[in-house]
Amino acid sequence: MDEYDDMSGMETSADMIMPLPLTEEQIDNLTDENYTTEVTDINFELPKQNNNNNDTVRAIFPGNPFLPNLNNNITIIPIIPGVTKFSYIRYLNANPLEGAIDIYVNGRKVASYLNYRAFTEYMKVFPGYYRIVVFKAGTTRNPISVSRINIIANRIYTAAFIENGIDGEWQMITDNKRVLNPNRAFLRLIQLSYNAPLMDVYIDNRLVLSDLDFQEVSRYISLSPGRHNLKLKVATTNQIILENPNMPLRGGKSYSVYIIGDMRSRMGLQVLIPLEGTTYLSF
Repeated sequence: MDEYDDMSGMETSADMIMPLPLTEEQIDNLTDENYTTEVTDINFELPKQNNNNNDTVRAIFPGNPFLPNLNNNITIIPIIPGVTKFSYIRYLNANPLEGAIDIYVNGRKVASYLNYRAFTEYMKVFPGYYRIVVFKAGTTRNPISVSRINIIANRIYTAAFIENGIDGEWQMITDNKRVLNPNRAFLRLIQLSYNAPLMDVYIDNRLVLSDLDFQEVSRYISLSPGRHNLKLKVATTNQIILENPNMPLRGGKSYSVYIIGDMRSRMGLQVLIPLEGTTYLSF
């Protein structure tokens, strides 16, 4: 018996919220009917000797030519630390114009009624291609957005659904995996408001970033643990457009400040400051 034939008590792909990946060709062949119908007849061919193609199985489960329950179609893949290749992904609804959304990935619903400003939990995901379809919550016609993403192994992603002034689109943001100093907090800023001006970022009245632009992801800033004052100012006029006077940061943690909102609306800009997955996720 192969060592992975008995998967009782083992985490497998069957436990995952995200579906299995597709190839580029399979993505291209998906129809509108597959928006909300999961493709289940995926044929993952085993790697052949002297075959340099980086096929799906080699990408997910390298170094072992045998997988459990193999009958041409592989539908269950064991998740073994240090062996199985996977990443993490969470979704953020950062689009102020669409309200709550449902998200389908390769035909499987992975998020229901995701409100504006809300994140999903992190989900394990295998490397490969995925089609993401977004609908207004509770509907399955006239999608707001149809797009594809390519997931690379050993990454931690936040997929942010944003407004770009024309329609909705996804921005893929990756965490920078690092050893976290327990005596420092790490912070970066991500500007996702499409009609906000260029802005300067001040922390505790000290300029730390200049001319932060739409869809820009800043470098990480190392700060002492504790409470800090965050100000965003229009780069050309020094006008304060947003202030968070009491931003708590803990040592040994990594944070992202997501700047979202519509400058033309009554709500204006908001900031979301979640922990990054690199703080607590493992591979």
